[in-house]
Amino acid sequence: MHTSMQFESMPIAPGGDHLLGHNHAFRTDRMGTLRILSQAAPAMMRLKLPFPGIRAVVLTTPEVVQEVLVEKAKAFDKSDMLRFSLQSLAGEGLFTSNGALWRRQRKLMAPLFTPRALETYASDMVECAERTIEGWSDGQALLLSAETTRLTMGIAGKTLFAADTFSEADEIGQALTVALEWTGWAIGRPYAVFHVMMRRLADGMAQRTHGKTRALFERAERTFAGPTLAMGKRGRELADAITFLDGYVQKMIDDRRRTTETQTDLLSRLLAARDVDDEEGGAPMTDRQVRDEVLTLFVAGHETTATGLAWTIYYACKNPEVYADLEREADAVGDSPGVADLGRLGHALRAFQEALRLMPPVYVFGRDSRMPVNIGGYDLPVRTNVLVSPWSLHHSNRIWPDAERFDPERFRPGREVGRHRYAYLPFGAGPRVCLGNHFAYMEAQLSIAVLLRRFRFELLGDDEPEPGATLRPKHGLRVRVTRRKAIH
Repeated sequence: MHTSMQFESMPIAPGGDHLLGHNHAFRTDRMGTLRILSQAAPAMMRLKLPFPGIRAVVLTTPEVVQEVLVEKAKAFDKSDMLRFSLQSLAGEGLFTSNGALWRRQRKLMAPLFTPRALETYASDMVECAERTIEGWSDGQALLLSAETTRLTMGIAGKTLFAADTFSEADEIGQALTVALEWTGWAIGRPYAVFHVMMRRLADGMAQRTHGKTRALFERAERTFAGPTLAMGKRGRELADAITFLDGYVQKMIDDRRRTTETQTDLLSRLLAARDVDDEEGGAPMTDRQVRDEVLTLFVAGHETTATGLAWTIYYACKNPEVYADLEREADAVGDSPGVADLGRLGHALRAFQEALRLMPPVYVFGRDSRMPVNIGGYDLPVRTNVLVSPWSLHHSNRIWPDAERFDPERFRPGREVGRHRYAYLPFGAGPRVCLGNHFAYMEAQLSIAVLLRRFRFELLGDDEPEPGATLRPKHGLRVRVTRRKAIH
């Protein structure tokens, strides 16, 4: 017989002993707090927060994650806090939007990530990898994360938008970094919580009123969707970064509109799309909506692979046997690997998957319940914030034996039998699983093959994750590259 327990009876998560509870813990030691949660026993725990009316829980087992992200996904929206912190950068793009808009945009983009479409991207991926290493010299010291960012940004620009972003990759990357750092800084701060509470209040009032009064509250709701003031130095830097990105994307849009050539990339699809639900019978997307989708895909299209690729090489350098396997595999496929070689790049795929296990770029994310819902036997009220941490799941010794060890062999097909399907979440799960997960896997396999075929990597020091909006390496992963002799 199914029994329900009240929200208040849920155990409180460890690590929230400060006067400001878990809000202080996450702000001062995010990774340490996630590590404590990864070892906690209850499947669901309440967080102690200093804000009245704000409820949050954290999930620690694949079973309850499956309930939230898959089985009862319709009861949840993207979290208001995440939407606020990414509003300036991503607006109402695919990652942050909800409801009908999200469904329409996802349906529009899905054809670009089918197996047949992915095959057409392989040559561009290899070309961008080759272009990246053209600038390296024998014995040069590099920040590996900067190089993989340039590589994956070039791939995202070429494959998704038919644009050459290499010449401006550093500028674009810097602007995106500023915006993502602001996001990581803002989450959970009183400034952000105030916006979330005001937006919810305005939305609630809009639902209960009509006419001009309703329109007034709807405007207020939109105002509090993002930062209302550029606060201090960080705020000014964010505003400058967004201005640069807006100008760059608008130029892409204007240039594409002027061209007479027929193209099938994402930007062309967005500009050609018509809203079939529009009362006027098919209005085009606004430039603002196109801009939101372009920047969302720019971030999603390069960030996960860039950091995952850099961490893969980092861990391979620390594990000589793994490195030797990757190098032999790269030599076997030759100078110009392609789609036909993916089956021969199994070591590269498994090493990348294991790097994403240890260092998932999206290391924590949230959902807000949009209706009362029972999860794990507990009744969650409307607008309960439910936190899922891929990092905590991936570092749980109950789920992953010897979880801290880098072991790509965990991902051999035989080893995966018996492991819960939702124990591994580098790309999320359920209806909102990342559209580009197979894109990222192929990109990583081909890039590793090209890079390790031409150069040998040597670490120049240890590194650690820096938890911002994503989990980037704190010191950029310093390496020295040595040109390998031609192999015939």
